[in-house]
Amino acid sequence: MGGVLAASASVSMTDAVTSLMGVVSTVMKTITGDAVLMTFFCAGIIGIAIAVVKKLR
Repeated sequence: MGGVLAASASVSMTDAVTSLMGVVSTVMKTITGDAVLMTFFCAGIIGIAIAVVKKLR
């Protein structure tokens, strides 16, 4: 019985990860296809990078 539950959980996790990757892919395609979204996305990444560098000092 435990093997069946483990196999079921494994399939569910695989399906969840596959679904999540599909969503991430769609979001990234949308962001890279729109100049305004790309600007905000890059600005966020630059802000994170600046914060990391300040903490490393």
